[in-house]
Amino acid sequence: MKKSLLSKSAVALAAGLLAAGAAQAIVVGPAGGLVNTVAPATVLEVNPAGLGHSLLVPYYTAQGGNDTYLSIVNTDMRNGKAVKIRFRGASNSDDVLDFTILLSPGDVWAAAVSKPAGQDLPKLTTSDKSCTLPAIPANGVNFNPARLHQKLTAAQQASETREGYVEIFNMADIPPTAAPAANASVFDLYRAIEHVNGTPRGCAQASVTALLDANLVSTTNYAGAQALGLEVPTTGLMANWNIVNVPNAASWSGQATAIEARVAAQGAAGYGNVVLFPQIDTQTIDAATARPFTADALLRGGNAANNGAEVPGAQVLTALPVDFPDMSTPYLNADLALLANGVATKSQTSRLMASFATLSVANEYNTLAGVSGKNDWTFTMPTRRYNVVRNYDNAGANESAGSTLYTNLSHDDAGGAIVGNNDYFTSGGQVVSNTNEGKRHQLCVTGITFSGGAKGGAEGTNRNSGVTADREEAFVAAGSAGAVFSPSVPGTPASFCGEASVLTFNNLSALSPEVAKRDVGTTASEGWMRFATPNSNLGLPILGNSFVQFTNNAATAGVKGNYGLAWPHRTSIR
Repeated sequence: MKKSLLSKSAVALAAGLLAAGAAQAIVVGPAGGLVNTVAPATVLEVNPAGLGHSLLVPYYTAQGGNDTYLSIVNTDMRNGKAVKIRFRGASNSDDVLDFTILLSPGDVWAAAVSKPAGQDLPKLTTSDKSCTLPAIPANGVNFNPARLHQKLTAAQQASETREGYVEIFNMADIPPTAAPAANASVFDLYRAIEHVNGTPRGCAQASVTALLDANLVSTTNYAGAQALGLEVPTTGLMANWNIVNVPNAASWSGQATAIEARVAAQGAAGYGNVVLFPQIDTQTIDAATARPFTADALLRGGNAANNGAEVPGAQVLTALPVDFPDMSTPYLNADLALLANGVATKSQTSRLMASFATLSVANEYNTLAGVSGKNDWTFTMPTRRYNVVRNYDNAGANESAGSTLYTNLSHDDAGGAIVGNNDYFTSGGQVVSNTNEGKRHQLCVTGITFSGGAKGGAEGTNRNSGVTADREEAFVAAGSAGAVFSPSVPGTPASFCGEASVLTFNNLSALSPEVAKRDVGTTASEGWMRFATPNSNLGLPILGNSFVQFTNNAATAGVKGNYGLAWPHRTSIR
């Protein structure tokens, strides 16, 4: 079933799992040392330069006439890349579309996400020739609401798939091999996906379809992975996104956030583990088998609270090979010896949260009437699912039925403390259910402030305080009513609801969000704002941008005077 790959340090664990007769998901790599002059990675870090092993596109949308365009580039001129791409919905990080892309050296894969006329579900379309598993039909592939709350209406489910964020993983490198004979008709994996005159030699070759083999469970070591044409994953992926609103003649663009596996903090890029799983759904994976490879509480079994030394509960969703890898799947070589009791997955999740965590989020906003300003801020928490997630009760009466499940990152599955790990999302008040009608299947994170901004004080004392101000230093006093979240319940704290939340300003939206939208009213039509996200001095793992739309009302007749700007959030780690 899953692509089984494993290091010598984990052979004993693999043997035990196989003996139990469970469906397998194995992660592998060499037992240390150099691979093609590259050393094993020991840390995962955000690379501001935009190159990495894994990528996150903080927001995609097909709402309100918007289309989202993605391009993924393999800048590695030696190795091909086996890449997993997964679109997750804005409410609860539910998987709404995923597949595998096989990039040859120097290759670019591009696609568009849009809502076709006459249907509610968005569709991914591409004319790209790079190999994918499965092959993408010429007329595209619809997003799938099967993992969403089934008590939502079909129209609500479709809307939930039209917004979210994107995960992109380099599951394995595909190293170069000798050129085939001139008359060869059978190609190994590298040569099958390599482009000749703009087209891969053979996406249907047996070397490619072998990656779908449900019996890959018999490949229980690193040599088995190499025999399939795979090698440990190295850096070199980058991605760009572009949101285009054709009716309004506006567009926004940016680069994906890159996560690089490095040999040391701020060091050179290293190699990770092979984490390639077959793109199939014909086998199931029980909770015990899933736990070494994911921190997702729905797939591994979670707890009703996050209160110290807890152990996993029952599996809620039947895990399938297509569910892996995810952001918690152990990627560092040393973690192969820590797969038991969920230590590796929980440690990776905690480390990733630390790399994204910010004590504050600052940016500009503009809703100036003279330029018909519209503004949205996106807030995506791409690691939250691996610490807390909404469990839909589809047997309940309506959309409000369900519960909240936690994966305790600070303790292993036997209840022992994991030194250095932190739970960024905890029960007991910080994580609450959304109380708004039709949105109660979402979770909200509280403890966020945005008013204040008194000047002065010692250096650093107010660097991460909440601030609301216009462009001329007119600050809103702390505790005043100068800025208010809406809709809101009087007396409740400010919060971000959903996994990819959108905050509009003064009810003037650029992106037309529907799924996880809040509005903030400000006394000034333009200025800047800083949200404090202290979270007991851990911060919150947030990515996002400010999206602004302007209109030049003086543009000549017949000329569209609309403009789109996207500014990444400025964050603080101290």
